[in-house]
Amino acid sequence: MPVPDDEMSQVLMTRTPIPVPTHFSQAEQSFSHKKRGRALCYSLPPRPPVKNIPPVSRIFPNKQRSWSQPRPQSVSFQSPQHKQPISRLYDHSKEETFYKQCFQTLCKLGRGSFGEVYKVRSREDGCVYAVKRSVSPFRGESDRLRKLQEVRKHERVGEHPNCLRLVRAWEEKRVLYLQTELCSSSLQQYSEERGEPLPAQEVWSITCDLLRGLKHLHDRNLLHLDIKPANVFISYTGVYKLGDFGLVVELDGAEGSAEAQEGDPRYMAPELLDGVFTKAADVFSLGMTLLEVACNMELPKGGEGWQQLRQGHLPTEFTSELPPDFLKVLSGMLEPDYRCRANVDWLLSLPAIQRAQRWRRVTLTTRGIVTKILYIFQVRAGSASSSGQWVTEEGMDLWPLVCIGD
Repeated sequence: MPVPDDEMSQVLMTRTPIPVPTHFSQAEQSFSHKKRGRALCYSLPPRPPVKNIPPVSRIFPNKQRSWSQPRPQSVSFQSPQHKQPISRLYDHSKEETFYKQCFQTLCKLGRGSFGEVYKVRSREDGCVYAVKRSVSPFRGESDRLRKLQEVRKHERVGEHPNCLRLVRAWEEKRVLYLQTELCSSSLQQYSEERGEPLPAQEVWSITCDLLRGLKHLHDRNLLHLDIKPANVFISYTGVYKLGDFGLVVELDGAEGSAEAQEGDPRYMAPELLDGVFTKAADVFSLGMTLLEVACNMELPKGGEGWQQLRQGHLPTEFTSELPPDFLKVLSGMLEPDYRCRANVDWLLSLPAIQRAQRWRRVTLTTRGIVTKILYIFQVRAGSASSSGQWVTEEGMDLWPLVCIGD
């Protein structure tokens, strides 16, 4: 459990500084507020390169590549057979891809190291979704299998109200596509657009939702290893969800943590530098996420500030206005010693968290009722004024609530 406050100062004075990796560039010597107006994906660092064999085309240039099927093939590890994605709209005789035939691209939501995410409307059911498409085509069979692991990990996560829902995945012309539910924004985008610390009640809501999502992962022996505001999504009904499961580690899998990769250095737990991968690392990353949005604080990538945060020091110039109960939660999450760090079950048992969860349930229930009432009025107004079109253009803002849900 967290070290008591009266002993914390003595512990910090005797603790050996944690070495900072040499690849952590742009070391910061002090803490500062976050800047406004930056792009959605400005903070996505390139993931470590993965060793791979040369493309098959270089070794056997005239050989038929089994991993380069021109027609779409569904990807699912729950049903081992790869079949053509089911859609009444897809015509394999056309040159257009399955994506272009079955989806209308509305806008580009962001771009990361390995994928681009688009907001799309399904031509089949009229609902809006997010589709993530790999940036680079498969370079070979091993590269293909590595990229397909994200689908297997997402399927292993399963469905939970606080985890981003996977609708389906498919591959076509050496490119992987993942279709997921659509959320209104990421926590990073939302907090940076505000440009100020989030209200205390809102931070409690984020804490409750993400702890529930993290408990779902940990109960399944899964580590997320990349929790940060850019990977937290806000649904159209205000529910916070964990997403981007590309770095998930299965503790009960054959490989365990042997192939684990750490995520963004600003949120990573100190023990990951020593190759220690446990559930406590996710708790630390969640604590850093909450510290950032609750204080509108720019987290350091390295240097003295990076060291201080991993030695239990919370800068009072940022945290002095935080509620005492929340500071207790935060200190438990950011305990430097992973063996003493608070776990998800202990955090959820705290009276402050339980009070916040009760208030959270009331808020979401009320919001859901109001949303449904507003949607009914929008639909009726659209039906009366559009001569057969049952929803107005203004009413499209509420359309995702019905199609996606939580």
